[in-house]
Amino acid sequence: LPGEVLITRAAVMAPACRDGEDAAEEPDMLLGSNRELVVRDVTPERCDLADFGVGSGDGLSATVIDTLTAEVEAGETRLSLRLLPPVGSAARQQLDGVLARLRQQARDAGKKDGRGLWRRFFLVRDAFASLGPAAVLTVHRSQGSTFGEVFVAGDVFWPSDEQLRRQLVYVAVSRASQAVWLVGAPASSSASAQAEAQRWQEWLAARA
Repeated sequence: LPGEVLITRAAVMAPACRDGEDAAEEPDMLLGSNRELVVRDVTPERCDLADFGVGSGDGLSATVIDTLTAEVEAGETRLSLRLLPPVGSAARQQLDGVLARLRQQARDAGKKDGRGLWRRFFLVRDAFASLGPAAVLTVHRSQGSTFGEVFVAGDVFWPSDEQLRRQLVYVAVSRASQAVWLVGAPASSSASAQAEAQRWQEWLAARA
């Protein structure tokens, strides 16, 4: 939706953007992973894979992928990105099927004869940008990002390794520039809820 903040789940390549290489930060790459973007507009798009060479001598029928184009801002840069269809959608299944067949054909063709098929495979794969909401992130994916307020779920304490737990909590809490909310389990007398509350208390006491 317009105004929503998204984050790149993987590097966004030039084929996913209408502006192509002219907007790239590096050759062929528009944006690195974990970059924050602000959505300005969203429009439906029917992406014909024939435009990327699918169906030209590979035995595959040209496929049209129903997806969206998002106009986004990354800092001072404005881009129009073709979005990767959601997991489980019919469009995603179609796209994954085409990629799987191209990959298999390239492998079967061998190193020399498969070069053209591999180029087509990577062109189709890179023609869609993998973005996700920045509002809900794993601690690992939040690294490098800063938010005004951060809500940290209690499952950050799940790892049994104490050093890893401390690293996770530190990264999670240090993402905030204004406030941190520590979200525990609902009030309960269960052993797990009590243990979770105790872990929060110990962590806060160590930093008091």
